[in-house]
Amino acid sequence: MKKFLSIALTVFALVGFTQSILLNDVDIAVKLARIEQKKLAIVFTTQTCPYCVKLKNETLTDRTVKELIMANFIFVEAMYDTSRSTEAFGQRMSYAQLFNYFNVSGVPTTWFFSSEATPLVYLPGYAPASTFAQILRYVYQEIKEDFSQYAKKKDNFVGERKLLRVTQEEANFVLQNDPNALFVASAVEKPDIFKVYVTKDEQIANKLNELGVFRVLLVTD
Repeated sequence: MKKFLSIALTVFALVGFTQSILLNDVDIAVKLARIEQKKLAIVFTTQTCPYCVKLKNETLTDRTVKELIMANFIFVEAMYDTSRSTEAFGQRMSYAQLFNYFNVSGVPTTWFFSSEATPLVYLPGYAPASTFAQILRYVYQEIKEDFSQYAKKKDNFVGERKLLRVTQEEANFVLQNDPNALFVASAVEKPDIFKVYVTKDEQIANKLNELGVFRVLLVTD
């Protein structure tokens, strides 16, 4: 019984670990990417795809992968579904139609976009954590070198620090929809650099940026 409970708790922790970086609403993800100036990634999946589960439960729970995503990306899952829709790409489409729009013929497929939802490149299939981490670094930095050559090199890139001025409306949207965002009104001595900090105090914002936080949002109205 104790062994079963331990396994169950481990599985629950892994699911929670993934959910905190993998959203399920494309429209929300697109808006978050724009406000936070992070690249967007849409992971196309189906309910019956074993490698989709493997990607979510193994690759996306890896600590390095998760940190790279939290620092630089907004990830969202688009599961094949005719009942859900998005207007993120200029027209209303069901999630099923989104597959056709981006020529997704196999799953999982991960499409990467700029912070303004401009398509950049896609990754077909499953990738283990070590490879996926390299891909995240490669995509975010928009490296032009062929990936096969880049992958042979050591790259310690973690993220790009940005202090962004946002409206109160934008700040509210982030706080309501990004599970990794939090509002602070007083100094934070040891911040989690991978969280998104929202504040109205410019001194606090500057200090968080100096301490290495990758995204600090300063409310300016």
